[in-house]
Amino acid sequence: MFQLLRCLLLAWFLLIYSNIANALNLIQAYEAALSNDPEFRIALKENEAGQASRVVGRAAVLPQVSASIYQASTDSKIAGPAYLNGPNVITNRAYPANNTAVQLTQPLINLEALARYRLGHAQADLSDARFMYRSQDLLVRVLQAYTDVLYAQDQLTFTVAERDAKKEQLTVNKRMLEKGEGTITDKLETQASYEMSEAQVIEAQDNVELAKRKLEVLIGNPISSLSAVRKLSNQFRVIPLVPSAFELWKETALASNPEIRAQSHNIEVNRQDYQRNRAGHYPVLSGVAMWNQAKSYTVSTIYQDTNTSSVGVQLTIPIFSGGEITGRTSQARANFEKSQAEFDAVTNKVITELRKQYDLVISSQKKVLALTRAVESASELVKAMRKSIQAGQRINLDALIADRGLANAQRDLSQARYAYLLATLRLKQQAGTLTVEDLEQVATNF
Repeated sequence: MFQLLRCLLLAWFLLIYSNIANALNLIQAYEAALSNDPEFRIALKENEAGQASRVVGRAAVLPQVSASIYQASTDSKIAGPAYLNGPNVITNRAYPANNTAVQLTQPLINLEALARYRLGHAQADLSDARFMYRSQDLLVRVLQAYTDVLYAQDQLTFTVAERDAKKEQLTVNKRMLEKGEGTITDKLETQASYEMSEAQVIEAQDNVELAKRKLEVLIGNPISSLSAVRKLSNQFRVIPLVPSAFELWKETALASNPEIRAQSHNIEVNRQDYQRNRAGHYPVLSGVAMWNQAKSYTVSTIYQDTNTSSVGVQLTIPIFSGGEITGRTSQARANFEKSQAEFDAVTNKVITELRKQYDLVISSQKKVLALTRAVESASELVKAMRKSIQAGQRINLDALIADRGLANAQRDLSQARYAYLLATLRLKQQAGTLTVEDLEQVATNF
């Protein structure tokens, strides 16, 4: 018997240890999201495409080399006098015609090519800034989805505790009614409240499953059970805010926020696009080098081989394009001025959100401390209530009500902790300083 009990305890220990060891932690969720999150994969490929803009822009100022090869079988009929003042005759000539040419063109003075070069670099910088924003956003989305699962579990625990308390209260009301000490109204009110709590438990269970599905989509892996997600540690740490002054956070955000930087690069993109279109009014000077080899290329050079090399300059002067250049220039100028206004709008939005997250971090720190004390008090109340029941001074309903109060306080504390962790990451995201190390620091609380 003792040996059997020992084996059962060992099996139970191994099962619990296995669940803890296999629990999905926050960093593992982030690493899975790096490979499987569709939004991040889109951002990755968009940035890869954006970096090609540098190559495209640089090509505008580099030499352009082209080659052409022409081969044909020619059948000509030549009409003309056979000799001076002689009668006209028709001469048939059948011969192969060949022509090979190689041409190199180097822009010397080309304002449009220069604008395209700068445009390519600005587009690549814009792509980098947008990718940085999405990379930081992934960190926040992983923490959001991860804590949503945990909070849904906490909410389920609370609703179950509340339902059990109402069930016990219903049992007491029924017993009192049977003894003639209660009323049918009390029983019916408790019955309705209990049935409502049953529906709330079902809704909480659905919310847990929904939160799990969202996390699964993000990380690309199924979550087998609730225990697969590691919960908050009892050793939760509130990290002091550094720097503490909001103005320092604001200065950092103005210099480093990815959205502000992206909008700044977008202004440059539109400026160079305006310069590129305006350059259509200006002449283009290019250096041209050509090599040509021809054989029987025309009727007058039948059976003749020619080799020609030439080096020179080519000046192209635009005269009239039907108003297209003027129209495109006006359009590009309007887009440039629009991007300047968008920069101001984005900056204001970022600073507003920065202030919101800064205030939320400060208030969340205080809320976590206050609710920690509330949980400690509720825990002491539960212990005292258990002792009172043992002494016959209280009934089980009182204990269940105390348990419900403790569950409620624990749920609110967990929610405050989740809000604090999210606000911390979002504050750094708005400042443009959020890194994987920040997520790792947050992960120490799980």
